[in-house]
Amino acid sequence: RKPDTRDHKSLVREEDSFSMDALAQTAWIDCDKIDELLNVRIKVIVCVDGSSQASCAFDWVLRGFAQNDRETELRIVHYYDEAKEYLPPKWRKAAIEMDCETKCTSYLVTRRYNISCKQRTPGIKIGTELCKDIKEYGASFLAMGFQGRKGKDKHLIGSNVLEVMQDGKCSCIIFKESNPSLLPIGRPAKIVVSTGLNPAATKAFVDALRLSRPGDEIHVVYIRPYLESAERESEVTETIRSKYEGFFDGMKDAASWPTGKMTKFGDRNVKLVFAPQGINEGIAQALVRYSRNHDADFVMVGTNALRGEKGKPPLGSVSLQIVMLFDGNCVVSSFNPDTDSTLQAKK
Repeated sequence: RKPDTRDHKSLVREEDSFSMDALAQTAWIDCDKIDELLNVRIKVIVCVDGSSQASCAFDWVLRGFAQNDRETELRIVHYYDEAKEYLPPKWRKAAIEMDCETKCTSYLVTRRYNISCKQRTPGIKIGTELCKDIKEYGASFLAMGFQGRKGKDKHLIGSNVLEVMQDGKCSCIIFKESNPSLLPIGRPAKIVVSTGLNPAATKAFVDALRLSRPGDEIHVVYIRPYLESAERESEVTETIRSKYEGFFDGMKDAASWPTGKMTKFGDRNVKLVFAPQGINEGIAQALVRYSRNHDADFVMVGTNALRGEKGKPPLGSVSLQIVMLFDGNCVVSSFNPDTDSTLQAKK
């Protein structure tokens, strides 16, 4: 056996190259699985409670998203508490049910929606009930309003939202907007997707395509580390650039994608952005700064749906900071390694 004459630096470079290749292989979702996700019928649960934010969620799903995809199915859910007689009329069951029925009949045929008003079970959180609804309905997305809290904790995510993100195992659309005139209805939406070398970020981009309409802007944003220069890109940056160029080419040219199915999204305005990280600025702060500067209607982050089962918080630290810091609507895209990585065998 000949002795290994490579110096230490060469060995380190080869080891780093192997590690990067391994990381790159696990960072993306199989092309066939992406096709499946992009073409499956979308089922959306909208949780309404009388708040302005929940009303905005309902209006956007009904008048915006559902009008683009005529196969989308909606389930509108309201949990009420008969003991809360002090609530204003618009927050009570009868008013909410009537409002939902009136709006749905104006925009959808009967077979495309279902309105469910359920009495809240004492001692059980609404988030827990919504997780049951998600499983029963097989929902792709759940849209709900978020009012925030008062004082210094106003950006903290409420328990119902956290419970859905942790145990619901579906993507969650969190509406913070309370003014319906500012919703992207009748105009192109601006969507910012936080990306990186992980499959959950790839799922966020896939969900952005699923939620988008023709003419919408989708900015896939990777925050370039502060010490990385634009002239000398890291392997991570090069890998991300190469992969998304492949996605974008597939959206323009059927021959550039194995099945050619990505071209159905060719009428979206997509671009990959390497935004610089400022000095003394975290990745989350840089992403939120970019989103604000570009008047984003939605910011999308990815998370692993099995984090809760491993005893971890529902969101990683960066994604959680982004959702907390951005004062607009957010989408937490749920990636489930058990179902979203490879094609499932047909029963």
